[in-house]
Amino acid sequence: MSNLYIGTTQAAFRLQLSPQRVRKLAIEGRIEGAVKEGRGWKIPVFNGMPKISCKEKGPKGRWRKRRQEVMTFIHVNQTEIRDNRKNKTKHPVISVKRGSRSVLCNEVKIPGFGRIIYDPEHPKNCGATVWLEVEPHIELQVNRFA
Repeated sequence: MSNLYIGTTQAAFRLQLSPQRVRKLAIEGRIEGAVKEGRGWKIPVFNGMPKISCKEKGPKGRWRKRRQEVMTFIHVNQTEIRDNRKNKTKHPVISVKRGSRSVLCNEVKIPGFGRIIYDPEHPKNCGATVWLEVEPHIELQVNRFA
């Protein structure tokens, strides 16, 4: 059994349910190891989540047992680069997309790998205003199309 206990409010946040629903599940005995102490509930945590036993009837629970892994995509908006050059502005041109969320920025640091930079005021010798800097210990594989 786990040594870490949480209350109904924290359990509700982790299970993405209302605190009232968590209390009802605890009263029904469907939360494994839940103990009523005074006016509140002590709910044990296993791998970061309370364990809930399933009923045979009714809809399936909506809570996630594990965090969902989503890919992160980073791309450069060339239209915004052209507009910045034309209007002499410095609006963010790098878009970081993770799931349904998107963030615009001028620099993205990737720990242990490097960073992507947009700096129109200090371009590289080749004229690039967006570039990727890779840390020296990263081994690169270069392929050419025939």
